[in-house]
Amino acid sequence: MREVLIPVMEPSPAQVRLMESAERLVALRGFDGASSRAITQAAGHRNHSAINYYFGSREGLIDSVYHWRSRSINAHRSAMVDELVAHGRDADPEALMRAFVEPYATALDALRPSFWARYTVASLASRPLIFMDEVRRDVKRFNDIEVPLNVTLKLFDMMRAVACGGREPDAGLRVAVIVRSINATMAAWEADVERRELDTVPLERLAEQAVRLGSVALTS
Repeated sequence: MREVLIPVMEPSPAQVRLMESAERLVALRGFDGASSRAITQAAGHRNHSAINYYFGSREGLIDSVYHWRSRSINAHRSAMVDELVAHGRDADPEALMRAFVEPYATALDALRPSFWARYTVASLASRPLIFMDEVRRDVKRFNDIEVPLNVTLKLFDMMRAVACGGREPDAGLRVAVIVRSINATMAAWEADVERRELDTVPLERLAEQAVRLGSVALTS
């Protein structure tokens, strides 16, 4: 079993450089192409043991990247989920999709040029097609730590209750396809921004299309 380390939530400048380096290299090369040595060199560290020093292990670094980068996204998403539940919209496909898409798009817009969507796609590449249950088991490693992903997993459960009339495994598959498709689309937008494509689609329009298409796909 993998060693459980407490993810870094308030990183120092040196830790930020390593996390940004890891995020960028994973986004561009995948996890197999983002070795500890490559991450350390890209961050400008001469000491090849910097990752172990600051994070305990490469796994500790990867966990920290997720918690650090997704904290604001999931805070935004948590507020939206609480609001839709309070207003009885927890079975409203549009409200559910908006709670998934809007915090994601807001974060990417603030980060641009961003690597987070491509990092997320790389993370999902190592997971089963219907990834949610495996992710839920994985986060149980953090017994006494508030894991930001729990908010998103709760939202996915709400989406599954709506998709395909809640019939499993079809509902889980439908949600997995929608989530993977949106992540891939956001990743393509990210790459367009990085390349400075002249016809890059405005993120606000892209997000609205993702909400609309996702809403239809949930209940079709």
